Order: sequence, then C-alpha cells, then structure tokens
Amino acid sequence: MKYPIRYIFGSRAQTYPKEPYMRELETFNDQISMPQSIFGETGIDGLLLDFNCGLRLQIPEGNWHVRIVDFESKYIFFDEDISCATLISAEKYFIDWEIAIWSDGEPVFYHLFDPRGQRVHFRFDRESDVSIATLPYVEQFRRQFECEVSCSIDEPMQCLVREYFPHVTLTSTVPDDSYAAFYIRAASNFPFLTQENVMRIHLLQLGNSILRRIDQPPKVIYRPTKPRSIEEPYVCIGVQTSSPATSWLNADGCTQVVEHLKSLGYRVENVSGEHSLSDQINRLAYADFFIGVSSGLSWLARAVDIPVVLISGITARWYEFDTPYRVYNPLVCHGCFNEYYRAYGEPVKCFLFKRTDRAFECSKNISARQVISAVDRLIADHNLGAQRNET
Repeated sequence: MKYPIRYIFGSRAQTYPKEPYMRELETFNDQISMPQSIFGETGIDGLLLDFNCGLRLQIPEGNWHVRIVDFESKYIFFDEDISCATLISAEKYFIDWEIAIWSDGEPVFYHLFDPRGQRVHFRFDRESDVSIATLPYVEQFRRQFECEVSCSIDEPMQCLVREYFPHVTLTSTVPDDSYAAFYIRAASNFPFLTQENVMRIHLLQLGNSILRRIDQPPKVIYRPTKPRSIEEPYVCIGVQTSSPATSWLNADGCTQVVEHLKSLGYRVENVSGEHSLSDQINRLAYADFFIGVSSGLSWLARAVDIPVVLISGITARWYEFDTPYRVYNPLVCHGCFNEYYRAYGEPVKCFLFKRTDRAFECSKNISARQVISAVDRLIADHNLGAQRNET
C-alpha cells in the first residue's frame, strides 16, 4: 500500500480484545493474497476505492474529510478529517457501503456499493465441504446482481465449477480489475468474514451470512458422468479424513459396521483417499447410501442426492446439513468445534482434553451399535437392501 493502513471497525469488533484481534487481522491480510494495490479509480487523482475483501480506500495528501456508513442502518464506521492514509474495513462480508468525501470543505465524491454489472471475485479456502455448500450462492449472486463472477478454488473442486457453474470464470488469483472480492471460509474464527459468529451458524447458511443480499439458491444435484459399474447393491463409506478431529476414532467401529452391511448382502466401497472428484461422484451416485463424517465426502453424497449417515462428535449436531441419520454421543464432551475460539489458521483440535486420555472422546465414544442403528433405520425408511428384495 502507498500509505499507512488504518483499520475501521464496526461496534461488534470493539467487543474483542484489541491487541490479539489486530494480530489476527494482520495475519489474515498477509495470508489471503488480495491485490496489494487498490485499482478502483474515482476520477480524482490519487483517490482510489475498491471492495476486495472489505472496503479499501486510498486517500492522498490533502485537506480531506471522509464519511463511511452502512447505507441500510446508517451505522457510522468513519467520519473524520484524514490525509495520506489507506482505510481498510475489518468487516469482510457484504455491506451496503456508503462513502462520501469532501475536499477543502466541498463535496467531491460519493459512492454507494453496488456490484451490478461489475466483476466480483470469490476466493475459496481448501475446505471441500464449504466449497460444495457455498458454490450455489456464488451462482445465485451472479444471477441476482447480473455481474461478472470469477473464483479461485482448490484444483480438485474446479471440475464442479466447469460442469455445474459454467458462467463462473476460474482464475488462480484475484483479477486486478475486480470491483469486489469475498473470502469463503468456515473453519476459522476470524470474527468478521461473516455477519454472524461462524461457530453459531449452520454451514448451509454460510453463503447467506457472507453475501447477505441474495436469495436462497436451489439445491444443485451432481449427476454421474459414467454408467453404473457395480451390479450388486453397494454402500459407500468414508470415515477417515486427514484430521483426527473429523475422523471416526472408534478402533473397531468401522469393521463392525462393514461386517453388518455385508451380512445384509451389501458390497462396501471405501471412497476416501486418492480418488478424483468425478470418480467419487460416479461411485456415490449409484450407491444406496453413504456413511461418512463431517467432511467434504458427506457433502458430496448429499449433492448427488443419496441418503447420508453422518458421524460426528466434534461438531454440533445442527452444524451440517439436515439428516435424520446424524450419529453422535450426547453423554460425553462433544460439539467443541462450535464452542471454542481458535486463532486464524489454527487447526481444529481437542480443545478441552488434548494430551489426555479423554482426547477426542466425542469420536471414540460413538459406538458401532449407534451407527448400525442409524443404518437399519435408513434401510427401513427407504425400503432398501434385503427388505427391498422381499417386496
């Protein structure tokens, strides 16, 4: 930035301890790789404005007065004389920014945030569950505001953008001419990516909490691209992830569930690991159902429109998508992902009992019997497996 940065905050930000929050804000801005320069021209020499991950306003030397408010609520973010500074908002979600600027006491510039007809960029973090849950919101944003939309997203997810969101342009970085950019992430407690505390909202509400002004998008169903390759009835399973926090840690649980499924005549396909996203879609789409954890695979199974048995102790039972086959153990510590503060970029861990015998008891104490009961209910509800063969 050409001039020193000065952050502006809403009143919610003022409830956080200033020093640790400022450290996280600096870390966040260093890591998100937004353009270092502000490119939005105002028609006034040296006065630049864009909305790339929050409001960014460069003010040159001079006798300036700047007033920044939320147009809807008229909440005042900034109303001061200022010179040779760069203002950046702490809030990164959609706000109806209203900017008025005076020079030598005379009004010289006014702008109301409006993405219609503009280029808007969405930067996704490496969370496949978040990407699957929020990509429909990006398309809805494009339609509703009739704007040009681009996104940078993890390489395995790019096939979904090409196939189901063809009007969204894939880029590796934020285009320099972007009018606005939004950062899509849930597994961080940086407080102001969303209008609500991200730990307190359903993951399906994340897109609306960041973008605010858009309608609920329709559910997108991912269809197989190849014919069925397995003749007999089968079930897909994926209960191990790259993190112990989201894996099912019952030592013998998976073995017992697989044995039960085989006793019902099912073939069991493990779709975890080194499968391409298109291969996983093709495998999941023809399965009777999926057994998984709080991960992208469970969201992918939901997106191909098959029933899901979802096992998770670390997240609150309301956090993922609705399924009547949600499995957790309420009798032990659970749900800490949605309870405890994490610094930006800090991995999910066992917050209360790390390095003790009780570490991840939320997962270890989900029994095979609990999962089997959910499986049996699902089979009965959907008339699957042996019961289907009898009818």
